[in-house]
Amino acid sequence: MSLAYLSYLAAQVKQSFAKRTKDATFRTAPFADLIIASTALPFDARILCVGARNRLEPAVWRERGYHRVIAIDLLPGSGLIPMDMHRLRFPDDHFTLVYASHSYEHAFDADLALAEATRVLRRNGWLFAAYPVAFRPSAHDRWDFKDAEGFLRHLPPASRWSRLWTRETPTECAVLLRLEGK
Repeated sequence: MSLAYLSYLAAQVKQSFAKRTKDATFRTAPFADLIIASTALPFDARILCVGARNRLEPAVWRERGYHRVIAIDLLPGSGLIPMDMHRLRFPDDHFTLVYASHSYEHAFDADLALAEATRVLRRNGWLFAAYPVAFRPSAHDRWDFKDAEGFLRHLPPASRWSRLWTRETPTECAVLLRLEGK
């Protein structure tokens, strides 16, 4: 591991530890409802929550009847699997939905993290990402994608996506995409 990557991990773990008890359901619940309303997400869908921080995010999905939810974060926690978004330890084509709320802006390598999400997402599955915009990048918040188009440029070039919806505000962008092929 390079010194730059170790420094990145230290900054991410420090911030994740500080946000370990943060309740982000104010954001997760409306996003989950939008995704469910916009898709034919079956109740037996496998859902991956990237950068969940704690068990509250997957609990939102379980409350809506989705019980095959796996949540990962760099730090282990109750109900979370310690895992790096750049090296997902899941088989190809495993998940129906990859859900990442305020996670990909923290990636060391956004292209690699999104390539991993694409790899584990099955064809005709959905990728949801919400991320802040219009901020100054730092050791923790590394990527200001600027808007939806800026985010989409980091998806693997060989993959084909259809955009179901985009929501952009002055401080946040959210996109829901369907993977048509890879």
